[in-house]
Amino acid sequence: MKLAQLTARRYRSVRNVTIDVGPLNLLIGANAAGKSNVLDALRFLHEGAVDRDFRKPMHARGGIVHLAWKGEQASRTDLTATVVDGDTTYEWSVSLVRDGYDFSVDEHLYRIPPGAPRNEILQARRGSGWWWSGEERKEVPLRQEPTGCALAAAAADASFEAREVAEFIRRWGFFDPSPFLLRRDWGGLDSERFDPHGRNLARTLHTLHRSSPETFDNVVAATRSVLGLPSAIEPRESDNGFYFVQREPGLDYPVHQMGVSSGTLRMLALMTALMTESESNLIGIEEPENYVHPTALRDFAQHLLKAKDRVQFVVTTHSPLLLDFLDDPAAVRIVQRGPDNATTVLARKAPEGIRKALDESGFGLGEYYETRGFGAP
Repeated sequence: MKLAQLTARRYRSVRNVTIDVGPLNLLIGANAAGKSNVLDALRFLHEGAVDRDFRKPMHARGGIVHLAWKGEQASRTDLTATVVDGDTTYEWSVSLVRDGYDFSVDEHLYRIPPGAPRNEILQARRGSGWWWSGEERKEVPLRQEPTGCALAAAAADASFEAREVAEFIRRWGFFDPSPFLLRRDWGGLDSERFDPHGRNLARTLHTLHRSSPETFDNVVAATRSVLGLPSAIEPRESDNGFYFVQREPGLDYPVHQMGVSSGTLRMLALMTALMTESESNLIGIEEPENYVHPTALRDFAQHLLKAKDRVQFVVTTHSPLLLDFLDDPAAVRIVQRGPDNATTVLARKAPEGIRKALDESGFGLGEYYETRGFGAP
């Protein structure tokens, strides 16, 4: 099962964008162009499916007034994810309908068999609706909160034929590790998964060291392949929680987690995400070049390329070097402000034409971007 397309309308800076999603997707553009907002649209759908309700992810973004596009008085925000499972396509659409400072959800799921018209198999409006039972061949009534996620509610029943779509979306992962948060263990996290900001890095490494030493060694080795260190990571436990120390070349004593460099902490967290989220089928990463020396991106890019056969990646970046190291014209999406400067637009060129231009010019993909070969400002 793969995500094939995302459409977002009136979501943050995005007025109307459709992006085809491949194995590897690089969103590159200037600050405030809207790269993170495109990625956040996917995160919003994921969080709604996990929580079985969109109210919590909505509040985390400041409410419907702050989530909706501000170029007009937006009465609704629409998100549609197109998922392909073999030769069958599913379209899951979520509309956030504004009611003053509050909102409700309209939701639809369509199944599109090969060579046949699409069939609606789920519908909900303000908490009332139905879903189609594959076994009983009938519509099952649905009643929930007006902000509830109907897809997640229907997926609780084994007879719902598209329950794997809900599970697929729940397994997405999004990571933007913060060095400030990575320097200590933050207790009280509900999820057993690796935290998007890395707050449970020490706990995750401690668990890996005991339960899956091979994976633990791979995480450390991958980080070392990118940065040249650590020589070793030693997870430890105290009365106050978990922490680790890092062995570095030339030092007689280990460096406590609190003193490890920001770049090392962040890359260690990203490698932990790549190698421990084995159940994830789509991973979003915010600006992997942050805190990392530019040349270190070469080895990080190789880890992305190795993993893209088992997981889709959506990566935001400012770095032309990352484009050079990945060397995949089909992956590049240029994110920029439109002519009115009020909304995010995406541009993409045919990969065959780009490859021909690279061969003729001798440029790398990042150099091609910097010379405005994509048409970017």
